[in-house]
Amino acid sequence: MNRNLGFFTTGYNYLVQVIPALIVAPLFIQGAAEFGVITQSALAFTHLLGAFSLVVTQFQAISSNAAVLARLSALTEGTLRAKAAASRGIEFVHADDRLAWEHLRLHGSQGALLVDDLDVEVARGSRLLIRGDGAASAALFRATAGLWEFGEGRIVLPQADGIVFLPERPYLPPGTLRETLGAGAHSPASDARIVEALRALDAEAILLRAGGLDSVRNWPVVLSLREQQLVSLAAVLLSPPRFVLMERIALDLDRTGSVLRLLSGRGIACVTIADDGAGLDCHDAVLSLVGNGQWTFSPVHEGVQVQ
Repeated sequence: MNRNLGFFTTGYNYLVQVIPALIVAPLFIQGAAEFGVITQSALAFTHLLGAFSLVVTQFQAISSNAAVLARLSALTEGTLRAKAAASRGIEFVHADDRLAWEHLRLHGSQGALLVDDLDVEVARGSRLLIRGDGAASAALFRATAGLWEFGEGRIVLPQADGIVFLPERPYLPPGTLRETLGAGAHSPASDARIVEALRALDAEAILLRAGGLDSVRNWPVVLSLREQQLVSLAAVLLSPPRFVLMERIALDLDRTGSVLRLLSGRGIACVTIADDGAGLDCHDAVLSLVGNGQWTFSPVHEGVQVQ
């Protein structure tokens, strides 16, 4: 499509230039016009052509904008449909200090039962691991975020600023590191706080890779997936919510343990989704999704109280 558009616009821009010559040339040959008339006609035609060819010269930009608007419209319509469907099946209740799934049932798009009668509450400051069936854990993550329409039951959530969702591939739009880290904060963080957050995650090298706090970068190109997740975690530290849900963080076990201890030490309850259940000892409780809707919930260490 871009090739054909290029052929059309380039051909149009070159071919229309011969039109004034074709019109004036017979007059010049007959002696009815001087040679300078050809140049004058070409200049006049160029001005006239520029006024009438605005759509053609901007065709590529207009088509690109139209494609973006179409995608945004489709995304908006899909989000509205998902919310409408979710409101019919899954009830969302907002509470200041609670994250809980109450008698929650989730189905796949083809009707398969993924989670059956889930009734679990995440304690404040605790570390919960969700492992097992990948489809069920993905559906639970999306349902909690309000993006899954197949199910019924109740999900209790804190207010919007009390919970953060970190998907496996974070969304980091182009911009400065300062803007990225302060996206969810109530007020801009100082340079010292930003450096402290990166240092706490052992991610100060990202600041050097970014070229400072105020250099605009395309983060998915500049940073690896692990570094993108560390940037998202640093943003969590700068605007501490009450709960954070993390989907398959790409860190080794030692780094995962230190991150979880850091977050819980600041009163942030962590819910981690991992298909293989790696890092079990770093958590206080485990929710195992064993397939066919079945699940178990238990403490990881003896003597640990879980809700």
